[in-house]
Amino acid sequence: MRGLICIIMLMLCHTSMKAQRMTPKQKAIEVSAGTLLKKHHDNYFVNLGLVVYAKKGNYFLYSLEYSKSITDYKTFKIPIENYLGEAGLSVNLISNSTKSLMINSSISAVGGYEEINKNETDLPDGALLRNESSLIYGASGRLSLELYLSDRFVLLGYGKTRILWNTSLESLRPSAGLGLRINL
Repeated sequence: MRGLICIIMLMLCHTSMKAQRMTPKQKAIEVSAGTLLKKHHDNYFVNLGLVVYAKKGNYFLYSLEYSKSITDYKTFKIPIENYLGEAGLSVNLISNSTKSLMINSSISAVGGYEEINKNETDLPDGALLRNESSLIYGASGRLSLELYLSDRFVLLGYGKTRILWNTSLESLRPSAGLGLRINL
């Protein structure tokens, strides 16, 4: 009889229990990929990040990103590759009461290296490429929609824009991506 009462009590309590998510200093790994919003369809990026949660659904984000884009010149394709590191703060703007659906906004510092045409300045038709590979730095803003599939897995979609300095290409670079975060 005691066992039956314990089972019933556990079943009743189970429906009202909620796991703690986004506790301060909890860490997560984030993997995402997406497209750079340019006219060429071969533009993409992949991103690996570490998330450290703070209070009220806010978190710090540290990430490494590789992006590749293609620029057309006559019949040639000129590859542009970026290797970037990013560190920033994400602030919870809107969430439901269980924090299973959230909209966050973040701002970050960005730095890295931009490689244009594999550091080759001569093009196959004899033209000289005036853009140069260089160290780049700047800032990034991101607006993300985060959906908790469980306490451990988070699906996210986001739009991001960067402003970069010390580049010989365009300095404003928008992108959109999808990702998965795994809370540790």
